[in-house]
Amino acid sequence: MLKLPERQDRSSRSTCRGYLGHEFSGVVEQIGNDVAAYAPGDAVFAANETGGAYAEYLAVKPAAVARKPANLSFEEAASVPVASQTAWQGIFTHGHLEKGQTILIHGGAGAVGAYAVQLASHAGATVIATASGDDEAYVKSIGAGRVSDHRKEQFEKVVREKVDVVFDLVGGDTQQRSFLVLKEGGHLVSAVQPVSQEEAARHRVSGEMMRLAPSGDVLAKIARLLEEGTIRPDVATVYALQDAAQAWKDIATKLPRVHGMSPSGPAAKHGKIVLRVA
Repeated sequence: MLKLPERQDRSSRSTCRGYLGHEFSGVVEQIGNDVAAYAPGDAVFAANETGGAYAEYLAVKPAAVARKPANLSFEEAASVPVASQTAWQGIFTHGHLEKGQTILIHGGAGAVGAYAVQLASHAGATVIATASGDDEAYVKSIGAGRVSDHRKEQFEKVVREKVDVVFDLVGGDTQQRSFLVLKEGGHLVSAVQPVSQEEAARHRVSGEMMRLAPSGDVLAKIARLLEEGTIRPDVATVYALQDAAQAWKDIATKLPRVHGMSPSGPAAKHGKIVLRVA
């Protein structure tokens, strides 16, 4: 086990369960007898399934931890683990996305969606995303080749060729209509709600709802991409721990973006909300 003095954390509703605070960055304070990969003083970051990252110290399984990218601040690093790993596992582990394939990402401007767009683009896939028209320039800037404005058009009417993978961060009717644009043998992966197995069988595709399984190995790969500048984090606001209640109020107003869609109003920002604990 690693005992970490918590530095910064941001957590909204996520696929992890437990106490508040499901992702963090910090410095190793103490290690267990069987831990060889880390030493006191190492800067690390991780997603923690049991939560608790609002505390000053946190015990974490070494298998979930990775070294903090040297080019990121603790605040930036704390914003990465949940969203980036959800995106990675959604499109690669469950979606089996490969170079040359086409992926449709619903909610490309959201926290998870933005990482999915970046990772899929880096992998050599053609990326189509749904988002609001206000977010089109942003989503294209991070790797989407085409953006469908969910407020003005139905994506299934503008996606001309069927796609290999759909990554659903929206759910509801959007998920149901996604079967119409998916190739036979394709994959529909949702991070927000179960996928109808009857509909999947009828369209001859696979469909599943994923749940994040934090992995230090995956996070280390993401860390390398961050250090190379291939992908980038996005922090909207940093709060002190004593302002956590206000942070949660602000999260509530941005909750649609957290889960993939874009909030309304010109004042809405991209990015994660971070708490500075110490």
